[in-house]
Amino acid sequence: MSGAPIIQNNKFIGAVTHVLVNDPTTGYAVFGDLMIKQSREIN
Repeated sequence: MSGAPIIQNNKFIGAVTHVLVNDPTTGYAVFGDLMIKQSREIN
């Protein structure tokens, strides 16, 4: 997995994929359930 994991209440919920250089408080993330769903469609 690329990116930093997002943990909430001791559970993996997604990953930060991009952070804007000019504003490190703003970025993009992918939800964990989406990653799992798409990986099942590939296999």
